Amino acid sequence: MILKTNNLCKQYQHKDGLVDALNHVSFEVNEGDFVTITGASGSGKTTLLLSLAGLIHATSGEIRIKDFDVVNASDRKLSDFRRKHIGFVMQSFALIPYLTAIENVMLPLAISKFKKEQKYQKALALLKLVDLENRKNHLPSELSAGQQQRVAIARALVNSPTLILADEPTGNLDPSLSTDILNLLKKINKEEKITILMVTHSPLAAEFGNRKINLHNGCIN
Repeated sequence: MILKTNNLCKQYQHKDGLVDALNHVSFEVNEGDFVTITGASGSGKTTLLLSLAGLIHATSGEIRIKDFDVVNASDRKLSDFRRKHIGFVMQSFALIPYLTAIENVMLPLAISKFKKEQKYQKALALLKLVDLENRKNHLPSELSAGQQQRVAIARALVNSPTLILADEPTGNLDPSLSTDILNLLKKINKEEKITILMVTHSPLAAEFGNRKINLHNGCIN
């Protein structure tokens, strides 16, 4: 088991009262799983993903990743844990526009102990993995949407994470490009043995997971 939540709750204060964004959510994820998280808009999908990463603080309950206590950890320990163990793939790609593809992939290694050439070679190997080695010196504006997401996936892998958290990674892509990215994530899951949790509203994308979690009003349905 790589991840476990137990009675996870997240409440927000609203002018009309408390909103239960997550309501006693409990599940386990095994190493090597590809878990898809689905549900209607407002069901708590993104809140769950951000809570797992410790980017928002749960109101109550338990989150453990590799036996690390996410809920009770300090901000400093959370930041260090994320850097070492979690890769993020976002809908918006979140690439730095004035950096080349390879520089974007190298970015998370900025404070690592690797020498510059080691960082470069590691980033180059990952661009090769996502079939973008020949675009390494292109800026994001010179890449298609699908290519930008491939760069973002390579960047998510550069610290050799235990877990990838993907939030609507195909949300900005047309169906053909979406399938390409989903096949790439599946390849990484199988060949690199990296566990993936992916939030998606797409029925097609949901089928790529070997496990499915559906949220409804903050509860596992």
